[in-house]
Amino acid sequence: FLFIRTIMPNRKAAVFGLDGITFDLLQPWLDEGRLPNLARLLAEGAGGPLRSTIPPVSASAWPSFMTGTNPGQHSVIDFTYPAPDGYDVRVSNGRTRAVPAIYEFAGAAGRQVGVISLPMTEPPQPVNGFMLCSFLTPSQESDYTYPQSLKQELLDACGPYPMRMSEKGRGVDPGVFVRACKQLEIDRAKSVLYLLREKPWDLFIYILETTDNLQHEIWHLVDPTHPLHDPAMAARVLPDILDYYEMVDRLLGEMLALVPADALTVVLSDHGFGPFHKFFHINNWLAQNGWLAFKRTPVSLLKRAAFRLGVTPINALKALTALRLSDVRKNVKRGRGGGVLRRAFLSFNDVDWARTKAFSVGNFGQVYLNVKGQRPQGAVDPAEYEALRDAIITAAKALRDPEDGSQVVPVVYRREEVFQGISAARLPDLVLHTDRAKYVSFGHADFGSNKVIEPSLGQTGHHHMNGVLGLRGPGVRAGARLEGARLVDPTPTILHYLGLPVPRYMDGRVLTEAFTDEFNAANPVVTSDIGPGDGFGGDAVFSDAEEEQVLQKLRDLGYVA
Repeated sequence: FLFIRTIMPNRKAAVFGLDGITFDLLQPWLDEGRLPNLARLLAEGAGGPLRSTIPPVSASAWPSFMTGTNPGQHSVIDFTYPAPDGYDVRVSNGRTRAVPAIYEFAGAAGRQVGVISLPMTEPPQPVNGFMLCSFLTPSQESDYTYPQSLKQELLDACGPYPMRMSEKGRGVDPGVFVRACKQLEIDRAKSVLYLLREKPWDLFIYILETTDNLQHEIWHLVDPTHPLHDPAMAARVLPDILDYYEMVDRLLGEMLALVPADALTVVLSDHGFGPFHKFFHINNWLAQNGWLAFKRTPVSLLKRAAFRLGVTPINALKALTALRLSDVRKNVKRGRGGGVLRRAFLSFNDVDWARTKAFSVGNFGQVYLNVKGQRPQGAVDPAEYEALRDAIITAAKALRDPEDGSQVVPVVYRREEVFQGISAARLPDLVLHTDRAKYVSFGHADFGSNKVIEPSLGQTGHHHMNGVLGLRGPGVRAGARLEGARLVDPTPTILHYLGLPVPRYMDGRVLTEAFTDEFNAANPVVTSDIGPGDGFGGDAVFSDAEEEQVLQKLRDLGYVA
């Protein structure tokens, strides 16, 4: 950061992220006047769709926003990833990121920053201002603020800042779940409003998370074309859903009222949302094609035989749910005693890595090749690397849903097609990008199901590529429609607005079309040659116990099996 300098007046910027929101869902409500604060911001400023990253998962997308780079630079590909030199599945965190974030640039330039609930910042780090983490904080007892004293200050002034999504009603009564999401955001907003009012800041970032969690669960209720749509249930729950979004808009309005009139305000989402119908279990498909092999020990052979007969975690969940054994069900779902579950069910413990050529870890089609010289039991000779990738691509594109013949994987990306930068070598060799209107790839660490393609369990909505972007403030072109904006663009744009140079290594660009000709003429874009990296990036921060607590959260949300 030695070369950072101020090149423009000392401006302020406030960023409000609404995780996963999409015009596909919100536009009718915007038109009906149900969301007046968001509608006013979009009308008075510049806005349009915002293209997410590949893969469009919050764990990777928010780092792309905060760094202005693709995952090949910042390195965070999903909530979990395989150890670069082995097969252990690790949990991403704030130290997995390999390049600086926007708040670090701003802080190094002397600007006061405030960062609240920005995913993938856990555990909290020293900043020139304050930080409050949430999503992957292991527990309420963990340190989740910087400075550490802020935790008690907020407890005294605002009450607890909820760390964990409530599971009330989840999978049973969506109305109860919607109301639980609403209460969580009301409780969190007390601290957000307090910090906006009471603390100095030049750059303020707050991410509202439950929009994503909610949409995973209720999409079939707002989408009459979804195969699981239940008109009676939809009629009962829709008032609660509308009340939730109207509450989010009201809270947004209260926060916007505390942003100075001469500041830039940005509202965005990290990805869009839409329906999905079925899971594509990649590791089962890889095994079916002979690219993933299992051990031939008596225990593994027995577990595999049971797996074929349907002895799987997902079927166990179904049975426990049907029997209303909620306490036992929670232990299976959350993986408490994960070692016991891995011993009971087929898992990565049963994979014969010396005979395995490809495996998947992650939620969005990530496939890693087990290359000799890169992993300890590599089974792929470097000379056959390209041939193997070609074979997997051909087979993936040929895969059809046996129910109706639909193509499951229309696009496959090679690593170098989507990931470029200092971290690219540790990222997946292939990404099987499914038809996100119907299928979601699910490459879990353990084998949750014995199917290759099967209807989803619990979730009916998932991440799509197009989110939302809106900007408002002095110099912003009122009513401008932004086309072609990408998630990596807001950070260069905000840095430029704050009067800071934009690093040349960033993949994003300054959205000059969002500003007036007069503003652009008076404020030419200035870049810097600072390099990426500089000591960032790591593979461990949480203790084993904390990592298991984080994995429990991810299981609750359906991101790992």
